Amino acid sequence: MQNELDGKLLLNVYAKVEKNGKAVDTDHGAGFTLDGLTVSQGFDGYEVYFQSAKVQLTLGFHHKWHSDAQNEKDMDAFMELIRHINNQYS
Repeated sequence: MQNELDGKLLLNVYAKVEKNGKAVDTDHGAGFTLDGLTVSQGFDGYEVYFQSAKVQLTLGFHHKWHSDAQNEKDMDAFMELIRHINNQYS
């Protein structure tokens, strides 16, 4: 799974959610939501946040990421959502 998840993919999905999604307020400030994925960024732009129903993932400086997924099943569902948005939107 780690090989599937890279910074380039996440930033690409972030841009697609920003472009095609609906503006929302998040715990981190202004963000966007699309198909069950909410994205936002830190005040300095060095961290971006991705949140689904069960997983929050933070992408930080140098494309290091951290997830709070409770189990592999939740992370697999999160990855499926990432792939869905990446494949369905331009």
